Amino acid sequence: MSQKKEKKIKKLDAGYYHEAIDRAYIVANMMEDVLIEHPVFKKHKELRKRVKTAQKLVLEAYQLVGGLEVELFPDGKEPESK
Repeated sequence: MSQKKEKKIKKLDAGYYHEAIDRAYIVANMMEDVLIEHPVFKKHKELRKRVKTAQKLVLEAYQLVGGLEVELFPDGKEPESK
């Protein structure tokens, strides 16, 4: 990884984590609304099962990012620079 890209990643603030949580939630809901609830996926159990598995992984990522946000930014505050 380039130093420039590494510096940019290190500058992630609480807002980026909150945004990632929001995006994961949106994707999981879209999977439900536009795939799992679609008649083709309702008819074909194997297709529906695969999408539900993918959705479960997205929701696990949602939980993991939420945990990181709490760990890295307790009380929603940015850590002080040293």
